[in-house]
Amino acid sequence: MIAGFIAALYTQWQDTGRGFDPNPIFWKAFIITHFTFLLAIPLFANGRTLGMLLMNLTVTSNNGKKPNFFQIILRAVLGFGPVILTNGLWYFVSLIACLVDKKGRGWGEMSSYTTVKRKEEPFD
Repeated sequence: MIAGFIAALYTQWQDTGRGFDPNPIFWKAFIITHFTFLLAIPLFANGRTLGMLLMNLTVTSNNGKKPNFFQIILRAVLGFGPVILTNGLWYFVSLIACLVDKKGRGWGEMSSYTTVKRKEEPFD
């Protein structure tokens, strides 16, 4: 939702006179913002998305270590890719996966062998 809003603002700022559909500037901005939010930020934040950074959540590998590069890519592509391609309907598949999995992991976590946890606060 945020990526679409940013893409719309950028398109309005460019003012090509074509509106949003089928404006190539809008779609380029839309793809770039999605790429940034769903792939670039997690690669530099140890698998954490912008929302996870704000909510103080962390991603760990199933063995308890930090996720590796391949796991972060799998999590982004297999976790978020189907959601984007199905206009959000894939969230229902992930919800069912959460209900079935003993650890409560969603589709993205199961496919990338990761787990989302609350980041532990250091004790003073």
